[in-house]
Amino acid sequence: MTIFCYATVHIFEAIISYIFFSNKFTPKLNNNAMFLFFFSSSLVQFIINLVSDNDFTNLIGFIACNILLCIFCFNTNIFQSIYAAILLTSIMFITEMCVLFLAMIIFKIDFSNIESNNMIFVLVSGSSKLLFFFVAYFVSKLSIKENKENLKLNKTNMLFFLPMASILIIGGMSYIALKYVLDEYAYILFVVGTILLMYSNIVVFLVHESVLQTQAENTSLKLQKQKSEIDTEYYSILQNQYENSNILIHDIKRHLLSIKELSNEKDFEGINKYIDNLYENYQIKYLRIYSDNKLINAIINRYMNTCKDKTIDFYCDIRDIDFSFMSDNDITSLLDNLLENAIEATQNANDKKIELTVKPINTNYIVINAWNYCSSAPNLKDGKLQTTKSNKFIHGYGIKSIERIAKQYDGNVSHSFNPDEMKFTLSVVLKIKE
Repeated sequence: MTIFCYATVHIFEAIISYIFFSNKFTPKLNNNAMFLFFFSSSLVQFIINLVSDNDFTNLIGFIACNILLCIFCFNTNIFQSIYAAILLTSIMFITEMCVLFLAMIIFKIDFSNIESNNMIFVLVSGSSKLLFFFVAYFVSKLSIKENKENLKLNKTNMLFFLPMASILIIGGMSYIALKYVLDEYAYILFVVGTILLMYSNIVVFLVHESVLQTQAENTSLKLQKQKSEIDTEYYSILQNQYENSNILIHDIKRHLLSIKELSNEKDFEGINKYIDNLYENYQIKYLRIYSDNKLINAIINRYMNTCKDKTIDFYCDIRDIDFSFMSDNDITSLLDNLLENAIEATQNANDKKIELTVKPINTNYIVINAWNYCSSAPNLKDGKLQTTKSNKFIHGYGIKSIERIAKQYDGNVSHSFNPDEMKFTLSVVLKIKE
């Protein structure tokens, strides 16, 4: 009976470990391989439990197996694996001791006599593992998805010493309960102490998760800001090239007359030098005028050329909108993300078409509408757009950047999808600030 109970307990612990790690990390193996690894882990722990009657050895085996499971089955680094395994172990140990101390109070038996009573042993084992499951599941659902890149060794990661300290403290309580005969009040104090330790671990875990999420968002926003600044600088250079092209086109008659004079004089070397000089100083590019704003023209022309290369039909109508109330960085970030997302979505669609329109609403607002056909429905979570790219840590901040800009200009962002036409529309309303 006891052996069967131990086997069941180890299988249940493996299931809890799988749920906990799956909620916290991204798997890198298929379901069959995951099952094999977790079943092997439970089997190894069961054998350790049979061979060694030492609780400390079993605890070390649980930590080691879970560290290896993290490393081989999930996208984690060594430090993340150690931290997650110790956290899970502390949750298991705390919940187990909490149930054990309660059992001592309820059944009025000593710590050493629990295993000798099969009924109480099964009841305590089942209750402790159920409590372990609920607490581990609750903690894992509050956790953010981590990968190898978004957690580095810093001061906040040192918080994992708390679950280690909790294990040692409760281990000391267990030793005292096993070594000495205590009264009911001592067991009550032990129960209260273990509950407070569990609460403290959860609070510290939540603080740690909040710090991780803030770090991830700050890093991504910095990357987005850096990209926006680089793009703004690029468009400035591109605009200069267009201006040089326009100057060349404007002066083409004078240049042709000069070349003709050199030709009449049969100064072929002079013609070559003159043409080389033109080539070095000008880059002829066609710039279609969409707006009076030079930066917007550069952005739209860039994506017009991209759409042309990808055989996407691109239509743009901006009218005479004055964008002077927006900074260059905001204009770049807003239009770049709108058009980049539209091209990404429509390049695999049956009908490849994008339409961008900007219109005034009264005299205080403008509305930017971007619609495109797409090959699949947008990925939504709680009504919010989600990235479909594999690396969600780096990607997925385009829509957040658009929302940030809309909020900055007292506006809003809305979206709609027509499944019959496979047509997605994103609308951004901005207030014109003076």
